[in-house]
Amino acid sequence: MAKWNVEDQGTQYTIEYKRGFNGGKIIVNGSEQKVKSQNVFLNLIDFPIRLKEKAVNVVVIGNKADLAVDGIYLGSNQPYVPVSKTPGWSWAFVVVSLVIGWLFAGVLGLCLGILGSMFYVKSSLSLHQTINRRVVSCFIVFFIISVVQIVFGLAANYWISTL
Repeated sequence: MAKWNVEDQGTQYTIEYKRGFNGGKIIVNGSEQKVKSQNVFLNLIDFPIRLKEKAVNVVVIGNKADLAVDGIYLGSNQPYVPVSKTPGWSWAFVVVSLVIGWLFAGVLGLCLGILGSMFYVKSSLSLHQTINRRVVSCFIVFFIISVVQIVFGLAANYWISTL
């Protein structure tokens, strides 16, 4: 659960995010709104809230939630980037990482792929790095996770075959 307090023209707003299966709930001053993830494998939410004058977005990537107020994230102090602007190359890393994980190491490999996916999406939306640096960092994480997935899968298959 994440909780923020925002003031707009003298009115206090309490904004909460409670995680649920495939999404969660966003609560503004006691008023609940169910939200769904934009992705099947990764909890990905970008929910706009309009207060009196302030533009507010609850953004969730994986298990990390942050609130953007007037274009700035409160938690990281970075500029807000809509989740819908996640570049295609990031989704390619996500898909390949999940497929490799599932094929080589089953559920554990899929879990590692999901952890990597959170990094790929978050990194691709980061504006304080160049695109080349974002791609390279995602590739390095992808390579490490893929090696771990493949080695774990091969070791598990070897161990099972010796029983």
